[in-house]
Amino acid sequence: MRVVLAAALVLCISVLFIRWYEARARAESDGQAALALIEQQPASVNVQAPASLAVAMKPKEAILSLSHCIGAQCTTMYAQPMAAPCDYAAGFQPQCVTLRSKANIGYTLMVRYDLLAVLMTAGIDLAVSGGVFGIVLLLWYLHVQKAQAKGKAAVAQQVKLGAERDPLTGVLNRVAFEAALKRHNESTKQASKGTDGCLMYFDLDRFKLINDTHGHIAGDVVLKTVAQRLKYTLGDVMIGRLGGDEFAVLLVDIGARDKIEQLGKVLIEQVSKPIQIDKVSDYVGLSIGAYMLKRGELSVGDMLHRADLAMYEAKRTGRGRLVFYEESMENASRGQAEVQSDLKKALEERQLFMVYQPELDATERIRGMEALVRWRHPTRGMVPPDEFIPVAEKNGLIVPLGKMILDMVCADIVAMRNEHIQLPYVSVNVSLRELSSPTFVDDVMATLNKRGLTPADIEFEITESTAMVGQAGKESVILKRLSDLGFRLAIDDFGSGYSSIARLLDLKVQKLKIDRVFVWAIGKPDFDPSLLELMIALSRRLGVKSVAEGVETPEQAAWLREAGCMMMQGYLYARPMNQAQLINWMKLQQGDHDFDGGVWAATQSTETSVV
Repeated sequence: MRVVLAAALVLCISVLFIRWYEARARAESDGQAALALIEQQPASVNVQAPASLAVAMKPKEAILSLSHCIGAQCTTMYAQPMAAPCDYAAGFQPQCVTLRSKANIGYTLMVRYDLLAVLMTAGIDLAVSGGVFGIVLLLWYLHVQKAQAKGKAAVAQQVKLGAERDPLTGVLNRVAFEAALKRHNESTKQASKGTDGCLMYFDLDRFKLINDTHGHIAGDVVLKTVAQRLKYTLGDVMIGRLGGDEFAVLLVDIGARDKIEQLGKVLIEQVSKPIQIDKVSDYVGLSIGAYMLKRGELSVGDMLHRADLAMYEAKRTGRGRLVFYEESMENASRGQAEVQSDLKKALEERQLFMVYQPELDATERIRGMEALVRWRHPTRGMVPPDEFIPVAEKNGLIVPLGKMILDMVCADIVAMRNEHIQLPYVSVNVSLRELSSPTFVDDVMATLNKRGLTPADIEFEITESTAMVGQAGKESVILKRLSDLGFRLAIDDFGSGYSSIARLLDLKVQKLKIDRVFVWAIGKPDFDPSLLELMIALSRRLGVKSVAEGVETPEQAAWLREAGCMMMQGYLYARPMNQAQLINWMKLQQGDHDFDGGVWAATQSTETSVV
């Protein structure tokens, strides 16, 4: 602004100077004309004003007076009324201009010139120019202010969007999504049907496995890709990332379940497409929980809770599917909460016990024994493992539970050996959560030392997905330590995930336990043996034992035996037995299998070639 004012001042001074200079030039021009008329007379000491001078000067209103001087003696030749002749005092208004005669040396003409009209004209011009300039300046200032306001509004909008958006995926964050859901819930718009929207809750299947296998950067790539696919498939709807690999979508003004089911199938198909991670292609699945909304019925937290329950039901019942919320899920949720509370007490009071199920070879000789935990609740009776094991996994109780299981197994091994039943090793299931504990190996060795046992007495069963965690993961380091210490490793539920042959070789596993779903399919009308045959053949090529789980019929056993499966486990041979039942069962086998000679001889390397 100072620069603008300085420029305006310089402009005003410049205009005044130019007008003054132009007025002075006109005064000199008019004076030369007057001097020429005066000097037309014969030279004389007393020069007189010719009659034509007044006539010539009258139109020139700015000429106030003319004084002709010879040396210092001046005579007034022309003067307007009340006008004084020029003197030699300095002044700006009126202006005096002295002209020297070119014909007569010493003769001069002093012209008294009125600058008032010039100054008024200059002032008017400056006023007009200043007004125009002021208007332009005002318009420019208003434009600048508007631009600044617009810029501030844009910045504020960006800040607002930044506060509402998930920085990784670009969709709404949890706070913004819940706010949008609240606005929808409190809207006064009436729905035309019983429901007026749907809240969908998404969770990615296999995401943790990708994080563990490829690293967190790959996990970020997956999350961004999934968000893009959701936006592409759903279009202009509210999508939010609630945290981790969980997303939610609000569909408004939709109440038809069949349309939502169709949309769910499309979403699962799109999200499950391969994702390029560096030079590797991998994939995730999608489990969806859906809750049909009706404005004003529930709070935002309750709506999300119900959609979340439906999503967990989708994961529990097979993953990669959409499940609608049902009232029965609330009871199941409360049941899980009760299980969690009671399980803590069960660990403290040691309400859990172990049962064992034998594994037999193709000639029905006992070659292995799997330990399974059971819980006898003081009021509810027997609690199925599929009820309390997932709860223990979720809340971290699986770590103390795993320690108790190993201690009970070691105690049972010692007790059965005291009954002259030799158990060279027993299989114990171990979870990823346990393997994540930095003290896992030390805790295991402390338990074995307390019971006087060695690593050769225990085999750890790990699920296929757990075994496939990344080479650099801490779980992988622990598995290698267990193998190096002499513990046997078996892959449980083989075929339910995805495996790397190099990874299996690296872990030095002794068994591949084929998931029971493949065994149950044997003999069914749509049974395809190719995958089962491939897994059995793979185990033989790797030099490890194949174990078929869930064998229940002689037909299944005959097919597996013919296919070359080395070991079998299931109700066909024996149901899980507690320690006392197992001792009695083992002694019953004595006559048939030379019990005194050691039915439980250690596994030999030649067993991998048994048909």
